[in-house]
Amino acid sequence: MERLNDDCVCNILEFLPLVEQIKMARLAPRFQELLCLIVWRKPRYRKVSVSDSMLEPLCKEDYVYFFELTSPAMEELYIWNVHKKAFDSYLGRHLMRPELAFYLRRDYSNLRELCIADESMNNSMINTIAKSCRRLRSLSVSSAYVTGKHIAGLANLESLVAPECSVERVYLAELLEQLPLKHLDLTSNRHPVEATILQAEGSKRLQRLGLSDAQDYGFPLADSLPQLTQLVVSYHKISPQNQLAMLDTTRKRVAESVGKFPKRLQSILCNVVDVEVALEQIAGLEKRHPRDTPKFNELLKIMYFLSNPQGGDKKSP
Repeated sequence: MERLNDDCVCNILEFLPLVEQIKMARLAPRFQELLCLIVWRKPRYRKVSVSDSMLEPLCKEDYVYFFELTSPAMEELYIWNVHKKAFDSYLGRHLMRPELAFYLRRDYSNLRELCIADESMNNSMINTIAKSCRRLRSLSVSSAYVTGKHIAGLANLESLVAPECSVERVYLAELLEQLPLKHLDLTSNRHPVEATILQAEGSKRLQRLGLSDAQDYGFPLADSLPQLTQLVVSYHKISPQNQLAMLDTTRKRVAESVGKFPKRLQSILCNVVDVEVALEQIAGLEKRHPRDTPKFNELLKIMYFLSNPQGGDKKSP
């Protein structure tokens, strides 16, 4: 192979599984260079998930080697609870995959999107990301230890998805003013943030917003944010009676707006399906985007027949 030109070598390397590619990279500097500069620059290697099937056959040593060589070219990276990965010993003392800190130490000079679903994430790690991911446009994290500190250091960030975090109002106001955010999801945040979003001038750039326990299902926010097209709301500690009462006030709010309620809204999502349907009706979305209504009577008949196939069609005497 050493006599072949670079194009021929790359064609051969591309047909090899990742395990064999890594063996070739270790074999000669030329192969490593061709893999790093050409083969591993393909989209498949620039958009990586730690649960990707191509990584499964790798031993820990090869896994680390691959990430060290390819991280500078990565554009999207998805990391899921690394501490729950399989162990290579019965006692569970040696992880087959590196810990979260390993990923954060890499060079991500071209990374655009980063998703870390790991409950151990904290502000210090966010600070590391802000320093190593200068081009990051989308960040997804979920951890009670993330308060919003250092996120403003991600100057190009357009999307922040941070459910079940502890984003504090002072940091939220800071990042809304300093970052070009278009998508913000703070559902199940441990601090109330609705008032901060309403007051921040930077909120007017938001096109998609997700939050929990919003007043009147977030409709006041939809009125105030001129670019908003998608609204996601969730409720967890509200009684059915209070939900019905809030639906009534929301319906009145829209009725009294005399056509001023924003027709730019394209979707409203809620964790309570019945409420979501009601909100779509209130906002007129069911006319713009018709949806199939479940035929509950038919479903009940099927469920009853399956649970009682012998007597499902029998009439009582």
